[in-house]
Amino acid sequence: MFKDKINVQAIGTLKISDKETGTVLVDKRNAIHPGNMAYIMASALGGKPASVNSSGSSPYINWMAFGNGGSSSTTTISYRSPRVFTTYDGLPITSSNSTLYSKTYQQEVVSTVYAPGEDMGGGNLVPENTSKVNFKVEMSHDDYEAMQQLSDPSITTPATDSSTDTNSVTAFTFDEIGLLAGGSTPTGMDETKTLMVTHVTFHPVLLSANRTIVVDYTITVQLS
Repeated sequence: MFKDKINVQAIGTLKISDKETGTVLVDKRNAIHPGNMAYIMASALGGKPASVNSSGSSPYINWMAFGNGGSSSTTTISYRSPRVFTTYDGLPITSSNSTLYSKTYQQEVVSTVYAPGEDMGGGNLVPENTSKVNFKVEMSHDDYEAMQQLSDPSITTPATDSSTDTNSVTAFTFDEIGLLAGGSTPTGMDETKTLMVTHVTFHPVLLSANRTIVVDYTITVQLS
């Protein structure tokens, strides 16, 4: 039957794991920013640039940002609410409330799009009327360290989870992630031309030298 109206649903899931051991460190759903996501999808479909990057190309999700402001702990751990809103405020992450609480690092993603009916591996078939986009990052110790050293040259990657270097452990611990649609420069992301489209907070995870962390962030888009 022909439909002149469809319902669109976007669901985000996050999995953080140890590359060597396969241990899953975080596995949870994330919050989609309805205002920004709707605008980014419409701009991409129309082949038009976003308002925050009016001279650029049509937007797509190309960066993953990490921060350390997503939780707090005294005797128990508590999580701050994801900063997602129904409205599109038209502001880049440098001046919008739609940004991480405390961004410490960002890295470009490797993305894979799966079509309806396609096997994602291990017989995991994408349902009909559904597509999935996987955004993957294998976190770079060197790049993360270089970004921290911009503000504190003494910061180095902690050797293990039991490192006694408090400053380094704090600098390399993250508890929030956002997917970003952003402008890029030869040296990295242009924050003045970037929008956050998802945000998730979770228990703190340490990127230590003896652990390679892999982040799989999947967005499922379903029409019905």
